Amino acid sequence: MFEDIMGEGIELSEETIATGAMQKQYPNYLKISEIVKLTQDSRVDPSKLKSDCAYIYGDNLYITDNKGNLAYVDCEMVFTPNATIIKKSHPEYKRTGGRSATHANMDAGHLGVQLGQHPSISMEQDSTMNRYGVWRTFERNWLQLVKLGNRVNIKGVFVDDDSDSTFSPFWCICETIDGVEGNSYALTNEADQY
Repeated sequence: MFEDIMGEGIELSEETIATGAMQKQYPNYLKISEIVKLTQDSRVDPSKLKSDCAYIYGDNLYITDNKGNLAYVDCEMVFTPNATIIKKSHPEYKRTGGRSATHANMDAGHLGVQLGQHPSISMEQDSTMNRYGVWRTFERNWLQLVKLGNRVNIKGVFVDDDSDSTFSPFWCICETIDGVEGNSYALTNEADQY
């Protein structure tokens, strides 16, 4: 996976993790010592996620590295009509952005609450990229596809910057639409990423 944008790419483990109705693989360099199942009402502090942990929310898988930073996601996007209300009931997600961020001009960026992602899971995301840039464009495109009845799966690898923060300077995103693996993208977590 990601051979087109990450040299050798990433090899997935032979082991799988059960999420909802699916079995999901994950990068073989990540270790899983604990599995936490989340509900919409679950509250986790995204700035203090457990290390080497697989968080499961429906058919979504979020895996942390040995420092508790989000390192890999495998998410099934589904339309969630009441996302604003859900986000308001989970103020803990803001602990990774704004004044809490370790880098300037960062939002507490979600993978898309309106697309069925857990409201507590967030990471430092450049505010321009999140609100107006490429990430916002991706979210809008995925939402449109989901509303048209397409199945949208997103896999993401987040590269650690060796700090004690939720900041990742480099992201690799792979989208699969209706079971057909499509485009892979390499993103830098900065304002000029359009």
